[in-house]
Amino acid sequence: MQIFQGVEDLPPDWGSSVVSIGNFDGIHLGHQNLLKQALAEGEVGRLPVVVMTFNPHPVSILYPEKKIQRLFDFRDQREQLSKLGVSFLIEQEFTQNFAQLTAADFVQFFLIEKLKTQTLVVGYDFSFGTKREGTVEFLRKICEKMKVKLVVVPPYFLGDEVVSSSRVREQLREGAVEAARDLLGREFYLRGLVRHGEARGRTIGVPTANMTPTVDFVPRKGVYVTRTHLRQQWHYSITNIGFNPTFVSNLVPQVKAETHILDFNEDIYGQEIQVDVLKFLRDEKKFSDIQSLVAQIRVDIDQAREFFRGQS
Repeated sequence: MQIFQGVEDLPPDWGSSVVSIGNFDGIHLGHQNLLKQALAEGEVGRLPVVVMTFNPHPVSILYPEKKIQRLFDFRDQREQLSKLGVSFLIEQEFTQNFAQLTAADFVQFFLIEKLKTQTLVVGYDFSFGTKREGTVEFLRKICEKMKVKLVVVPPYFLGDEVVSSSRVREQLREGAVEAARDLLGREFYLRGLVRHGEARGRTIGVPTANMTPTVDFVPRKGVYVTRTHLRQQWHYSITNIGFNPTFVSNLVPQVKAETHILDFNEDIYGQEIQVDVLKFLRDEKKFSDIQSLVAQIRVDIDQAREFFRGQS
């Protein structure tokens, strides 16, 4: 998959294409269903499939007070789109000036002049342009006028609920990681570089990899059974996501992800790890003394081992 930082980077010999536009945060089952339909259109017309997305998220520019938190980073988006078979990804910068574009101007400049769109595939709730005037109904009229085939993909249901990024977030905030996995079609994970912490875990016999995630969003604070990817290998682990209240005393603590990799004791500072979040074990708790904390961690480890035995 080839990536362009905006339509101005497109080559002069750009040909006709099938285009899909959206934020695609999480590439959940609903997104996958839409993109599969775009890929099917591309196969029928023998055309490349182009995904156009925006960086930063439009809501963060239009409504900064809402503080949008992405489920996954943009690198994950690239990885997932490439796996699905998308030919080109355009990461269009979203600015205040961009937000002032009318829906008609957006269609004319981006879809017609730049992308030479032959087929446009969007979700049922898609809207664009200043004041969100570019509704699906608007698209139906202008695409007919421009002789662009429009495919509007209906909502994707899992059971009796519509799959959406907001629904995934809700489940994760409740600690329902299994339900979130069903909506995503894959595990939710945190990824980042292992950094130096305060080495308390090592002093109590439970060394941890302290990681700063590449996204702001975190699931329900607490202890989880996890699986950690390091150096092309998977390791069983448990992870505390939260403030570490037994030790934290400052008024504005920072959320941390501290992972204890089972049966592992190597120096991995500065290395990247990916921590798949598999099962919620318990909420964070402030312990009265270190002995009580260590005893609970041992219980958590035993529960994790039992979980993985059940998986084998």
